[in-house]
Amino acid sequence: MKLKKLIKEIIIKTNMFRIITAIIIIVLLNLISLNFFKRFDLTSEKRYTLTDYTKNILSDMDEQIYITIYLEGNDLPIQFKRLRTSVQELLDEFKIYSRKNIEYNFVNPNDENMNETQRQAQYNHFRQLGIIPIETNEIKGGQAKQNLIFPSAIITYTVYYKEQDTIITREIPLTLLNNDPNFEATSEENINNSINTLEYNFVNEINKISIQEKPTVAFIEGHGELPELNVLRMQSTLSEYYNILRGKIEGLHGSLDNFEAIIIAKPTKKFSEEDKFVIDQYVMQGGKVIWLIDGVNVDMDSILNYKRTFALPANLDALNIQDLIFKYGVRINTDLLQDKNCSSILLKGIAETGEERDHWYNWYYFPVLITPNNHVINKYLNVIRTEFVNSIDTLIHDPNLKKTVLLTTSDFTRKISVNAPLEINFDEISQEPNKQLYSNQYLPVAVLLEGEFESLYKNRLVKKYLSDITLFREKSVNTKMLVISDGDLIKNVVKSNNETLPLGYDKYSLYTYEGNSEFFLNAINYLCNDEGLMKIRNRELKLRLLDKKTIEEQRILWQVINTLLPILIIIMFGIAVFFIRKKKYK
Repeated sequence: MKLKKLIKEIIIKTNMFRIITAIIIIVLLNLISLNFFKRFDLTSEKRYTLTDYTKNILSDMDEQIYITIYLEGNDLPIQFKRLRTSVQELLDEFKIYSRKNIEYNFVNPNDENMNETQRQAQYNHFRQLGIIPIETNEIKGGQAKQNLIFPSAIITYTVYYKEQDTIITREIPLTLLNNDPNFEATSEENINNSINTLEYNFVNEINKISIQEKPTVAFIEGHGELPELNVLRMQSTLSEYYNILRGKIEGLHGSLDNFEAIIIAKPTKKFSEEDKFVIDQYVMQGGKVIWLIDGVNVDMDSILNYKRTFALPANLDALNIQDLIFKYGVRINTDLLQDKNCSSILLKGIAETGEERDHWYNWYYFPVLITPNNHVINKYLNVIRTEFVNSIDTLIHDPNLKKTVLLTTSDFTRKISVNAPLEINFDEISQEPNKQLYSNQYLPVAVLLEGEFESLYKNRLVKKYLSDITLFREKSVNTKMLVISDGDLIKNVVKSNNETLPLGYDKYSLYTYEGNSEFFLNAINYLCNDEGLMKIRNRELKLRLLDKKTIEEQRILWQVINTLLPILIIIMFGIAVFFIRKKKYK
């Protein structure tokens, strides 16, 4: 008896020692984990791993940021619940790397506890910030149910202005759902693409808040380019990332050297050889250029006022820049492109009763472009509006240059050469397009050039442009430029009182195309070597969708398996433990 009692006491003490040791180890591990952080991401595409660029942005943050996400409620459709989960997982990571400078909260914008006054006040606040809901339709229990979903967030932060000694709270709206016209807004593909860009969207806004020193981008003047009022909206968007200047070159060598990129928007007057030389050597030094050039001159207002106008070749040779662009690898053609995918205009028409009334007509001279999603610049963008756009030819293959077509027309395009004045009127506006005439497909209208460019002035006398010819470069370092054959792509409407309307607003169709601003901003960011931000945007998360047909056919089978199998496993485990203990202590 004493021996049994002694053995029992030893076992109890041994078990107590093990328990105490385990508790001490757990406590020590938790204390260590407070100071050291490590997660293991076993997914093939590293779905749950932030990029180094994001980690650096978050770790350098000094501002306190609060994020409100309007994805909450039991009535959220399943795909939006998946989007909500992804947002929460991402922001949990953000909190850790930002040293808790980021706090977030999920809010139900359709909370039943709100009265009608509170709900309307919230909706008005959303409208002021540009947050637009989407409507979803679900069938539950044989009844259709409509929901308003607000897949958006508001980033709130405070700014201290030392000169005025004031603190101002600012709110930045952020749309979490992509507006890719290739997919329906609530489709699984669009939700997955939206999840792909979550990190980019959040980091992009946080970066704008915390940026310390902005690079400088210049709009070139002096050659009849678009006036400042006509690009004011684009300048305002770019100013969140860059210092924006405007000015003339005036033939001064090196006058562009301090600019990260320059924009030449719809020039209409001749470039002097001195200015061309300055631009050429700016490119040779690694400068970036965006060319927005019209191959044909057309005045839409003349058509509206006089029912017709004449399209004239822009004569790029007279502008004295065709040879420069040609040397860099592309040619803008003097033609006009008509496209089945186009914007509409409102005109007077005749009803069946014979009465005059307003009617919407497709205006095939205003192609609406859907991007091919083949590059980080044009990925997941909304549609882009153009006016009297021209085609671009990419010239002889150069192993030192990479050419990427970023924007094209559709597969139903008509190409009209304009070698002489071409009359344009409304005679054909009500007619269906002739398939035989619309036989062209995917004609380039925006081309990205990357690599080493050869100077136009190679093997020429350059002493008259440059006092010290040792500074002349015949070949560029690795650099980039973008050529767009529509000078109006970044042009905003200016009202008679000088009020500017949003970029992409079409005064003829009364619709705003958001893709114009998105595309141009992405292009500038890419050209200005914001590779970290662009790398985030280029991430791809694999879409692993369930087979809906199989789900419907095998629903009962898998419900039974998921319900009974865990119970059977527990019962079998219990029986096994019973027999093992019986055998051990028999």
